[in-house]
Amino acid sequence: MMRPTEEFTAGILPGLDLHRFHCSGRPAAEDPRGARMIGAVERNFYEEVPTGDALDQILDLYGQDRRTYVGVYEAGAEPETTEPVGTFASFSKYLQTGSGREIEGFLISDVTVRSTHRRRGILRAMMRAELDRAAASGIPVAALSASEATIYRRFGFGVATTRRTVEVDTGGEVALAGPVSGSLRMMEPRDLRDLGPALYDRAHRQSPGAVGRAAAYSVTETDTWRSKNDGKGTGVLVAVHHDDDGTPRGYVTYTFTGWDQKVPTVKIGVLVASTAASFRAIWDYLVHLDLIRKVEWGFASDDRLLENLLVDPRRVKTTAHADQLWLRILDVAACLTGRPYHRDGELVLEVTDPLGHAAGMWRLTVQSGTAVVEERGEAFDDPDLTLDVAELSSVYLGGVSAEVLRQAGRITEHRPGAAAELTALLAQDRPVFCMTGF
Repeated sequence: MMRPTEEFTAGILPGLDLHRFHCSGRPAAEDPRGARMIGAVERNFYEEVPTGDALDQILDLYGQDRRTYVGVYEAGAEPETTEPVGTFASFSKYLQTGSGREIEGFLISDVTVRSTHRRRGILRAMMRAELDRAAASGIPVAALSASEATIYRRFGFGVATTRRTVEVDTGGEVALAGPVSGSLRMMEPRDLRDLGPALYDRAHRQSPGAVGRAAAYSVTETDTWRSKNDGKGTGVLVAVHHDDDGTPRGYVTYTFTGWDQKVPTVKIGVLVASTAASFRAIWDYLVHLDLIRKVEWGFASDDRLLENLLVDPRRVKTTAHADQLWLRILDVAACLTGRPYHRDGELVLEVTDPLGHAAGMWRLTVQSGTAVVEERGEAFDDPDLTLDVAELSSVYLGGVSAEVLRQAGRITEHRPGAAAELTALLAQDRPVFCMTGF
């Protein structure tokens, strides 16, 4: 994984300097640059700036992630005593590409520009510099989740996975359509310290589109955030599913929204199931909680598994949809050869890329599940499809249909049926879903 040295670039834009450094994981008193970076991020997202133990905990978690920060400052400013006007964080985790295969991903987070410095090219300068650095280090794909949907396509990012918010009516008699096995046991959130990461690791290896979790989940699900509550918990409850042999297979964290609500409701925080039987059992537990009439979940997949779980699918109401994982291919050959295939085929793809990383003509040949990618040579015929790197990044995992993007006018088809062929070639044997934020 990439571990950068500290760098300083003067005059990256008129009157602005760029400082790059990695989060040390030390307390704020020993890492004032990191503390001011976090302060700038929170202010730019209109959040309360952490201080004291809460700030030190965040710095420690970011150090565990081995995060690298880029800060853009007024020329000559000292990062130890000045907040940046632009922020950008990155760290490396592995992206599941299907059937247990994975490639290294360049995960991007905390991208902000101070409102007083908008439209000065700060975001473009940070993004270009960091994507160039990731590509030079051999990382084949970048990933992020976006606060705004119109920002990142111009940098080559495309939506690869989505999520939704659901409400499940649990009033009256609720029945699951399939069998339920094993048992659920309550436990203290702190007891998930070791069990949670182990179960997540098993589950995410089965889900194309999943990435390794950020260290912050270790305190989110164990309810150990240091904050102004003087050590009191936040009401997080935990139930762990064990199979019939007593082996833990999944867990759910949830909170009760209070008795002042007209409809007694619990909200799911984290739900991890390493088997289909565990997912069913956890939901059987949730829909039968005493006194509760509604379960809310803000991180449900779009595969309609939840609707098919219940005898009455109308109990599930989708209240919001959102894009989740945005990908940006940096190395076409490494990405296309780094995922599984379940059918044979051959296509020539002409990829445009304003930043140049993925641009070119590429022939993808798949035989017996193995892909070979060749860059354009003299023997190449005309392309079957022309598409921007943002569209290739969207369809790469198989969660977005190339044929749908053709119909939307985002992919140009030179040979009739080629977009449908690409859709079929990239299809996965499991739903594509990113199980975590970062």
